[in-house]
Amino acid sequence: MIKPSSLGKLPSEWTNKKFGEITKVRQGLQIPISERLLVPTATSKEYITIQSINRHNQEREYVESPSSRVTCTTDDVLMTRTGNTGIVVTGVEGVFHNNFFLIDFDKSKINTVFLVNYLTSPRVQHVIQVNAGASTIPDLNHKDFYSIEFPLAPILEQNEIAQILSTWDKAITTTEQLLANSQQQKKALMQQLLTGKKRLLDDNGVRFSGEWEDIRLKDVLREEKSRNKDNAIERVLSVTNHSGFVLPEEQFSKRVASVNVSNYKVVRKGQYGYNPSRLNVGSFARLDSYDEGLLSPMYVVFSLNKQLLNSDYFLNWMSSNEAKQRIAGSTQGSVRDSVGFDALCGFPFKLPPMEEQQKIAAVLSSADQEIDSLQQKIEALKQEKKALMQQLLTGKRRVKLN
Repeated sequence: MIKPSSLGKLPSEWTNKKFGEITKVRQGLQIPISERLLVPTATSKEYITIQSINRHNQEREYVESPSSRVTCTTDDVLMTRTGNTGIVVTGVEGVFHNNFFLIDFDKSKINTVFLVNYLTSPRVQHVIQVNAGASTIPDLNHKDFYSIEFPLAPILEQNEIAQILSTWDKAITTTEQLLANSQQQKKALMQQLLTGKKRLLDDNGVRFSGEWEDIRLKDVLREEKSRNKDNAIERVLSVTNHSGFVLPEEQFSKRVASVNVSNYKVVRKGQYGYNPSRLNVGSFARLDSYDEGLLSPMYVVFSLNKQLLNSDYFLNWMSSNEAKQRIAGSTQGSVRDSVGFDALCGFPFKLPPMEEQQKIAAVLSSADQEIDSLQQKIEALKQEKKALMQQLLTGKRRVKLN
């Protein structure tokens, strides 16, 4: 049996090398904030940090006249060595931060795409995390990086493998772009439908018309205050951002034990729960997956008047720009940024006729189904590519050379 950290047996044409035999790494530069420029000059270069890569709208920073030893081009391969160790970055140009290694290698012997995929493969990521240690701030040193095994395949075979994996990457990227477009289209649709700027057709093909009723949410919401007094319910739930209710073992991989749940609030299917101090970051959900469960006393549980308000329509409204603005307005000046149930009930709300609510909810549900389908496709493509990487990058599956 091959251990996760072991490369295993390779084809006869391949060679098991250590990174120390075929690469050299350069560590980046720690630039004090006081020495970073906010405006580029003719001789400065952009400062590459993990934050600047992850946050594309972040204000750029620059370093004046840096040494070539700590500069990278778009063809170079960087990898984080501390903190979130093992993140591989390509396609950037500038001065790289001290948290990065730049990996120098002979491109006539090692294909860059092959190397990048190998570094991001589950087996190598496992090795990197083990070598980085389990301290508060994981740190991968030069020696431990150099000790990692690399399957040096003939360059022509590496090129072919890289081409195959690049095809999968292109499929994933294309689907991710479709997903982003669908999400943006749904946002635009929500903005039009939930404000009445765009009206749909009724069952007779006639466009809805007329003004919507101006109410407060208190007219259609009711707080539920049932407690688990007899300890009849054991399913303790949690609300996570944008993903609804989950059992604690699903979220934390452990069961909530030795907790007195007699004072916990009961939430039933179709009811809503939210954390008043986290509503402004999306801690809000409707219980759909279970018939009933328990929420910590810190949560608010409420139900709707279903004769007046469609539950799917309301769920969409709570993620709309208008709802977010109402929430932000309610938390301004609050020490804990809390949105209590009374504050929520005070929100003004335009109430369409029930038939129009149902039509709007159906259209937005179709958009959600398309988004879900694309998300599932992306996950399937990633899993299929991962399985293919495991076979191709270790020679378990060979390719035909052109």
